[in-house]
Amino acid sequence: MYFFEKPNQDPPTLAEWRTFYARLNRLIALYIDADSEAGKLVSHIDKEMGSLFTFLLEEGVDPTNNFGERMLRYAVLWRKRSQGTSSEKGNRWVERIVSLRQTCRLQGKSSFHVLVDAMNASFKEQQPDLEWIRSAT
Repeated sequence: MYFFEKPNQDPPTLAEWRTFYARLNRLIALYIDADSEAGKLVSHIDKEMGSLFTFLLEEGVDPTNNFGERMLRYAVLWRKRSQGTSSEKGNRWVERIVSLRQTCRLQGKSSFHVLVDAMNASFKEQQPDLEWIRSAT
């Protein structure tokens, strides 16, 4: 039995879910002690079992990590094009600037204007206004 075969297919019924879950637990019990790739996979699944199906039990939990991957995509592509950095200082700068870019993007703010404001505050020996970040959480 495969769930979500078609894009518009309804989620599984409670009976279908219980059948799938029971079958999964049986397979885990069969292979948990196997000294093979299947055994390693089953051990890993068994360790993660408590969190694997959270999206079915908790309202609002996305079943995929697409959002997280989309947030990282810019940084991954940047690193691929630039070949990364060659120092810890460079690594810290990239972490911070990419984080700032994504935060601004999510808040609908201009990274450029936030950086200009931060530089102006620095030249005046003041702290930049970070209230917009705090209010987002």
